[in-house]
Amino acid sequence: MIPKVIYTADLSETPDKQRLTAWRHAWQAMHPEWDVVALTLDTRPPVLNHDQWRQTFGLSEPAASAARLNLLRYEVLAREGGVFVDPDRLPLRPLDELVAGVGAFCSTIASHGASRPHMLSPSVLGATRNHPMLWHAIRDLPHSVLVYRGVWDQSGPGFLTRVVRDHGHFRDVVPFHWAIFEHGEDAARAHGGAFAFVQAKAAEVVA
Repeated sequence: MIPKVIYTADLSETPDKQRLTAWRHAWQAMHPEWDVVALTLDTRPPVLNHDQWRQTFGLSEPAASAARLNLLRYEVLAREGGVFVDPDRLPLRPLDELVAGVGAFCSTIASHGASRPHMLSPSVLGATRNHPMLWHAIRDLPHSVLVYRGVWDQSGPGFLTRVVRDHGHFRDVVPFHWAIFEHGEDAARAHGGAFAFVQAKAAEVVA
């Protein structure tokens, strides 16, 4: 069973704490029985892929924070389980039904060029503690950072899609194709899927 804890993180060197507080409030209000945790560079746990973590500080923003977010999410979920959500994602409905009876799930992204339709995305990623997909991700990440360019393929959707495909986890990781992120609540609700998340702009999160 996926533990009832929701994580996010702002891993920039100057985190927007007001934004994180607003994010935590939005998720906690819809998930009163869940733990909701917002991490920063000062509060994050240690990471196993330390060399790759250190390399992110040589990147410019927002790539640096995005790379660190991906490294952290795989390791936190592998050790603790739960759901890890990007800090610009706000819920339209509770996750309780989504996680019931599911060992792991991820969101998808509908397009990144015609050659890559419906890729898996870690933007909303959930799993039981010690799920093998996550440990495969942690093991494969150093090689991915070495041979690929750009956060998308090194640790983001391109990477997660390869991990699930190459290690056969398509059998046990549920891709929620209808959990598509829309720019605004009206568009997300109009999508009609069972689960949707608003992709909020910073101003909308802190409002």
